[in-house]
Formats: sequence, C-alpha cells, structure tokens
Amino acid sequence: MEQIRALYLLTGFLMIWGVAIVVLLTGWQKSTQMVSTVPKFRIGSKRYKDIRIVQHVLQEQINNGTDGTIKADLELLTHSELLRKITNLGPGGTWRPPNCTAHAQHRVAIVIPCRGREEHLRILLQHLHPFLQRQQLDYRIYVVEQAYQGIFSKGQLLNTAFLTAVSQEDYSCVILHDVDMIPLNDNNHYDCPEQPRRQWERIDYKGYGKYRKPYKAHAGGVLAISIEHFKRINGYPNAYFGWGSEDNDFSRRITGHGLELTTQSPDIAKYRMIEHKRDALNRINPRRVRLLKTAKERFETDGLNSLHTKVLTQEDRGLYTWLLVEVEKEKY
Repeated sequence: MEQIRALYLLTGFLMIWGVAIVVLLTGWQKSTQMVSTVPKFRIGSKRYKDIRIVQHVLQEQINNGTDGTIKADLELLTHSELLRKITNLGPGGTWRPPNCTAHAQHRVAIVIPCRGREEHLRILLQHLHPFLQRQQLDYRIYVVEQAYQGIFSKGQLLNTAFLTAVSQEDYSCVILHDVDMIPLNDNNHYDCPEQPRRQWERIDYKGYGKYRKPYKAHAGGVLAISIEHFKRINGYPNAYFGWGSEDNDFSRRITGHGLELTTQSPDIAKYRMIEHKRDALNRINPRRVRLLKTAKERFETDGLNSLHTKVLTQEDRGLYTWLLVEVEKEKY
C-alpha cells in the first residue's frame, strides 16, 4: 500500500510540473512573437543595424499591458517646475540616448513656431521630452518666435529655424511641430522617414475622444521630413502672412518635386489639440487663394533661397533653444 501511495504522489507531482512547463513555454512563445512584430525602422535609405534599444522600449509597453496610449495631461507647470521635473537635458533642450551608437548617427531637430503661446508651449514640452526619450531619439528642440507685432509668417519662421539648426548640427531630419498638438501614442515614431510623413491622422479638439481626420493633402500640424528633401523643395513658402493655405502650398511642393506625402496608422497617429483663441495678428489671409493658384510658379523662387530674415536672439532656455526672428515684410 505504501508503495502504491508513493507512486500516486509521484505521478501527481510529475503532472503538475508538466502543466507548469507547458504554461511557461506558451508564455515565452507569445512574448517572442510579440517582439518579432516590432517594426524595423528606417533612417533615410538605410535600415537601422541595431534596433535592440527600441525593441526593449516597446517590449516594456507590451509587458505593462499597454498599447502605447498616452494620457494628455493639461496641467500647467511653470518653466522652473518643468526644469526641476525634466532634469536630464543637455544645453538648449538637447538629449542623446546614453551608451547608444546606432541612434546617435541620426539627429532630429524639432521646430516649433509660436507667438504668445507660452502656456501651450509648456504643456507640450511636458509631454514631448519624455515622449522623445522613450523613443531613444537624439534630438534638440527649437522654439522660433516672431519679433514685433506684425502679421504672423509661419513659413519664414520655419525656414529660419531650419537654416539655423543645420548650421549648428548634422541633423538627419526635421520635424515641424505646431505648439498646440500633443501626441497620444508612444508608437507614433518621430524618426526620420524615407519620404515626408504627416505624423497625425486623427485629432481630438475638445478632449472628449471624438477624433477628426485631415484631408488627404494636408501637410500641416506635425510633419517629419529629411534635411535633403526640405532643401530639395526649397523649404516652406515665405509668401503667406496670416492664416490659410500655407500648408496646402507646402504639400504641393512635396508632391511637385516627385516626393510622396506619407501617413501612419490612424490607431497610433492620434493627437489632442490644446484649445485656444486665434491670435488677433494671425488673421485670415485675404491673398491665400491667389497665392495657392501660383504655388507651382514660386517653387524655385520663394523659400529657403529667398529668405531675408534676421535672428535677433538665440538663447538657451534649458527646455529648448529659443530663436527670436525678425521677418521680412509682406510683398506678394
């Protein structure tokens, strides 16, 4: 009887161990499959040789049971509070992945044009720095502001910041970023695309989770473009003052030079817009329709090669590099 009882106990013990091994193997196989689905990112025409760090970041999201979704926290912190919260930045809002050689070869310049939007800027920076660092990007944030109380010229500000950035560092691409757009998913990668890429496909204007989508040719909001391509299309048009059609003109430049305006999955390319009133000095442009009709005629004459702005101040503000720019007066 004792021998039979011992045999039963041994059989039960082996069955329990067998079930445990099957469960462990199944879990390992699933996690391996999930890691294998991590996309292999491209920079320019070259595939990253080493994507282990990015895979590690994405695997952490999987392990935490998340899909990369970010909650938009609109808490308004002071500049000093943000500096105490984000303590790992280099001069002028720079950051580089520690002990990483693969990504350090690809530098990203983030350019944010604004005027009178200090509160929105602080909310965006509170999200943007951790967001970029989770993606292990080597980056610098430029905030470019228009001097004096004139009509806003987004194109001249973007072009000036671009030329300033490429004169200081060997960047691979630039991301043109509106100050009121907060990314809502970590899988929305701010790396350098082979073709110009609109980063957003859905936007929540009120915070109610009701998303709107852009029209197909929209090239505003947040857009990533390589340094080579931005130079090829002669940058952004300078001719537009005020609101309206400048992003459409830019889109035509992209496609008119044989490039493709690419997009991302709507599931990850989601943004929250910070509500705001329109700048009184950024009135609707009465010349926008006429300018858009002549967009193709101005591709080679209106842009980087016709820029006559002056950088009045460049200042390290800890969270970003601030450029104060005097723009050329309206002439079209």
